[in-house]
Parts: sequence; structure tokens; C-alpha cells
Amino acid sequence: MIPKENPGTSPAVFSLRSKPSLPTESRQLPPHASQVIFSVTFMETNASSTANVDRISALPPPILHHILSFLSLEQVVPTSVLSKTWKQLWHTFPNVEYNPRRSTFRRQKMVLKYLEQFLLNRYLDAISLEKLTLRVELLSDDPDLESIMNRCLSYAFASNVKELKLDVGCCRIYNLPQIVFYLKSIYVLDFEFCKLEPPRSTVTLFSLRKLCLSFVHVDDEVIRDMVAGCPLIEYININNCPGLKSLQLLGLNKLKEIKLDSNRCGLERVYINGVNVHSVDIKVYLEPCEVNVSSCKNLTHLRLDGLSITDKWLYNQISELPFLEYLALHYCMKLRSINISSPRLKELVFERCEELVEFELDTPNLSIFKCFNYVESFSSNALALSQTLLCFISHPVDNEWYLKFIKLLARFNLCSNVLNLQCNHEAVLIPRELREILCPPLTYHKHVSFSVLSEILEVSLANLVDCLLWITPHAETLSIEWPNINFYELSFQFSYKKKLTYEGETPSCCQSLPLSCWKHCIKEVKIECTEKYPIRQINRESFSSEDGDIMEKINDLWKSLLDMMILHSKIFAEYDGP
Repeated sequence: MIPKENPGTSPAVFSLRSKPSLPTESRQLPPHASQVIFSVTFMETNASSTANVDRISALPPPILHHILSFLSLEQVVPTSVLSKTWKQLWHTFPNVEYNPRRSTFRRQKMVLKYLEQFLLNRYLDAISLEKLTLRVELLSDDPDLESIMNRCLSYAFASNVKELKLDVGCCRIYNLPQIVFYLKSIYVLDFEFCKLEPPRSTVTLFSLRKLCLSFVHVDDEVIRDMVAGCPLIEYININNCPGLKSLQLLGLNKLKEIKLDSNRCGLERVYINGVNVHSVDIKVYLEPCEVNVSSCKNLTHLRLDGLSITDKWLYNQISELPFLEYLALHYCMKLRSINISSPRLKELVFERCEELVEFELDTPNLSIFKCFNYVESFSSNALALSQTLLCFISHPVDNEWYLKFIKLLARFNLCSNVLNLQCNHEAVLIPRELREILCPPLTYHKHVSFSVLSEILEVSLANLVDCLLWITPHAETLSIEWPNINFYELSFQFSYKKKLTYEGETPSCCQSLPLSCWKHCIKEVKIECTEKYPIRQINRESFSSEDGDIMEKINDLWKSLLDMMILHSKIFAEYDGP
């Protein structure tokens, strides 16, 4: 906006000294910093004087440091030539990050040499360092690069760095210096593609709160000694670390959260005993691993992925966790018939536990139930679910399957108002002969969301709506989406006549229903079609029972929508072509 002129004052003039390119990193700039301008000169002239004021440079150093934090190292360095203020600002910048993207090896080495001198100067001037992030590809044919990095780390340690993140890539294993075990002021250590040799003396990481190791070569002794020297540790993340066979976390009273991921790394045993641990997330793929978390009495969040746990193991572990609120089990292939008793459990998730077919739940406070499994038997105490998600994938569909499907849905009739279904469209296209002799399973559900996992051209929208409204008679809202297409989402809002029973001769389609079917008591249907790409826009239609056959109106809408989807698919195919 151009400033207004004041009487006796010439117009304000803005000049830009330097304007760098925006950061290439994926993080978003705040709205007020979408364009970073190194220096703006505001000149206001009148008849008697001329004043030049560099308003950005006059900002407090913490604000200027915050602005620079959105730039990479290579973008921050040129600011030091703007003025003495900016030179001093760069010299005291608390967070240093070097994360080259598409940088040549020669340029990478040159920048690291500059960084080495910069860190040395800070150390000599006794300027502390908050955070150092280095992501460097170490190549076997240039040992000088490793030496430069060693010196960079030494100067950072001498400047009492609080947070260190180091990723050396997968080309070469980098042996971390022994000093990393004795950094008394460090808060965060995050290493990737490195190697930790056993410490030569007692570890003294007295201030460490967060430890992250990804693809780091370690053994049981290193981890045991390391965590023993971290009395204030709160968060541990170990991701695919070769050499680690047994992980024991004992006596860490400040430990709150643990994440563990092992994919064919040979992990055999995990034992966690922490009085204040509230979250445990363990992924172990394609290898047997003994896990024990029952001593974490205050655990509230437990996620297990790929573990070979049994029904008995699950029952015994959960019984020892009285404060558990969230439980998620993914790809646990040995589970078959589970019994869960948990008084505080609020959310329960099962995904791809292929052999699991029976549930027995004693969870009075459960509010969210998500099951990505085909279930044959489900029993529970009185539930009051706010959300139910059921997913059925790749199962043969016949009359026997439909009977089991309807019986399973009926288990959730009185315990949930919101149902989310994910399956092929055939799973809900219950044959008319069955609908005429069976009762709808969900007469109390008011809101239904259906994700169609079939090809969109295979679906008849009118039949789909008809069958979903048989499953949930007189639902107030119905939304349908195609996750594989993701162009459109349909939302239906229904209003019915005050009397939901058919007056007069009962049609054959209503004889088995506790309430008349939707066709015979519908008052109005409002349809909202949300187009997500290329520009999000919403189209609305409204049909009344007085306008004629609502099914015919839905079919006409579907035909036009399909034509639009096919057109969009062709456009995107051409855009993404070779």
C-alpha cells in the first residue's frame, strides 16, 4: 500500500537493496514473511531535511534471527555484507543449518570450510550456539571432508551447542567422536547413518532430553550405557539401527515417549520399565521379537505394528495398563480371537491383522472404534461410540457373506451415531431379495460416510444410495467419496415427513422394516458436490419428492458427474504424460 502524503511532505519512497530467492525447503513461511527482504530504506523528505532510516535493521535481534531462521545457510551468509548490523547478526545467529539440495560436491566442501571458520570464530569470541544441523554426503574418495566435519563438531561442542542433528548419508559410515557421550549441556542428539562405538568411560549426558538414532550402527552395550547417563531423557526414537539385539530401558523416571522401528535389523527383545512413560510405538517387521511394556503403569498410548503377538499376550499386557486410552494394532498376524478389558480405553484401531476374526470388548469408555479387518464375531458391553470405522477389503461377496456383514453391522446399532464404511461398492449392494426379508442393521445411525474402493465407472450411484439407506433407514446425512480418484466428494442431506411410517397399504419394500423405507417418506434431498481439483468449488442441487422420481434425478446428476470426471482424468493424464 502506498502511504498517503502529508501536507508539506513529499511522497514516501521505498528502495530494496537485496531480495534473495525464497527458501527451497518444504516448510511454510508465516503470512507476514512470505517475502524476506534484507533491507528496506524508507526515505521521507520535506523542505528542510532528508532522513534515511533502515527500519528492518532497526528491529530487535531476536526478530531478525527469527526472519533468518526461514533461510538456508547459503542464503543467510550474503546478508553479512549488507551492513555492520547484519554482519554482527549473522555472527550471533543461534541456529545454523546446512542442508544442501542439488549441490555439487565441490560447492558442499567449500561451504563446509566456510562453516568451519565461522564456528571457530564463534568459539573464540565465546558466543554460544543453540542448534547445529548438518546434512552431508560423505564420499569414500575424500577423507578431507570428514576431517572438516570433525572440526565443525568440535567447535560446536566447545560453544555449548544445545541441539545437534547430523546426517551423513548412506554412502559411507561415519564414526562419531567419543565426545558425543560427554556433552553435559546438550538437549537434543539426532544422528543418521553414523556409528557409535562403546563409550570409554561413564556417559555424562546430564541435560539430554531427546535422543534420535536412525540407521546408526550400535550394539546393546552402547544403548545401555548411553541411556544410563541421561537422567533427564524424555523422548527416545530408534529407527532401524543395525547391531541392536536387545533394548532395555530401565529406571528412566523422566522418560515419556518411545518410538522404535526395526525392519530386518535383528531386534529380538524389548523391555521398557518407566513410571512416567505415556506413549510407546513399536514397529518390528518380519522377525520375532519379545516385547514387554506391562511395567509402564501410566501408559496411555500404545501402537504395535508387525509384532508376532498372541491373544494371550495381548490380554495379559493390556490388563496391566489401567490408564491406557489409545490402542492400535497393525499387521499383527498371530491374533485370532481377542479379549480386551480396559476401563479407560477411548480409541481402538485394528488394521490388517489378517487372522483376527473375533472380538470381545469390555471397554465402557470406548468412543472411537476403527477396524480394517473382516470380522466374523463381535461382542461388547454397552458402548457409546462417537465414531465407528469399518473397512472390508478383497473378500468374496455372496449371500452368506452379506448375512454375516448385516449381522456385524447390527452389533453397532445402538452404540454409535456416526458410521464410516470403507469397502468395494459390492459389499453394500445387498440383493433386493435379502432386503425384502431382513431388517436393516442400523436403524439408529444418523450420519454415514462411505469410501468407495472400487473403480468409479463400476458404481451406480442410485443403487448405492438406495442400499446405504436400507442399511441406515432415515439417515440425516450421507457422504460418498472415492479415495483413489480424490476429485469429487458427494454429500446428501435428507429430510423426511414427520410420520416415518407409511400410511395406507404397506408396499412390499417396507414390509420387513421397523420404519417405512426412505422412498416412501422422503421429503427433500439436498446434494452437495465438492470438486477438489483443479480449483475447489461446490455445486448444490435440491430435489423434492414433489418433483418426481428422486432416483431418476440422482441418476441424471451421476451421468453428468461421470462425464466431468472422465474429462478431468484425460486432462490430468495429458498433464502428467511423458
